[in-house]
Amino acid sequence: MIKVAGTMNGTGSAFYLCLGFVPDEFHLQDFETSTDFELYWNRNMWRSGEFVEGMQVHTGSTYRQITALTKGNGVLPYYGGTVLASSDVGTTTYGEGVYLKPDDRDYRFTNNDSPFGIGDATESTIDTWTLDSASNYTGNFGSAGAVAGTYIGEGSEIVIDGKRYVIVAFTSDGGDANDVTLSNNVPSGNIEFIGGMYSTRPMIAGEITRDGIYVANTTVNTNNALIGFEAIKWD
Repeated sequence: MIKVAGTMNGTGSAFYLCLGFVPDEFHLQDFETSTDFELYWNRNMWRSGEFVEGMQVHTGSTYRQITALTKGNGVLPYYGGTVLASSDVGTTTYGEGVYLKPDDRDYRFTNNDSPFGIGDATESTIDTWTLDSASNYTGNFGSAGAVAGTYIGEGSEIVIDGKRYVIVAFTSDGGDANDVTLSNNVPSGNIEFIGGMYSTRPMIAGEITRDGIYVANTTVNTNNALIGFEAIKWD
């Protein structure tokens, strides 16, 4: 069995998630508390005319509401192999995009120091976490490690002294006291990795798409909301 999970910035429009395999089961969830929508699909739903593209679940009411997703309203397996043209990809701004792929880049470098040519540090590699308030879980990266905030921000995974945490709030450039709030009370230490705010990034013209899933539903995929997904390949 293969199981992958990640996050994206909601686009409010249809998108392709190019994972490298066609899932047999897929779950999409809006993590913003004001909406409470989820989407479920699995391969056996193909057998049903009513749920051929999955079901939308709303849990924010007094009872669980299920909406059948028929043709053009839910999800479908996507078989890749397409060489993307500029007209296919639309905007390729980080946090947007039509064709998305997993993103495990380390963004704590400057552009010149980054092994892949794109970083989010404005002055030098971000390598030090300083705890300012243990009760608030807040600290900073130091003025020499300030970030532009294009890729690093709320939602970024961060590894400090071999342990993984998440940035849950980010103010200014991260270089001043209490600019950064983490998911845990983390002692001052060495930063070894900082990922992007999302675990996906848009594909660009010239790239070849991989297998994955196509999502037409835009109720769950709310624009600019944090969206989580899980994709499973059965044995």
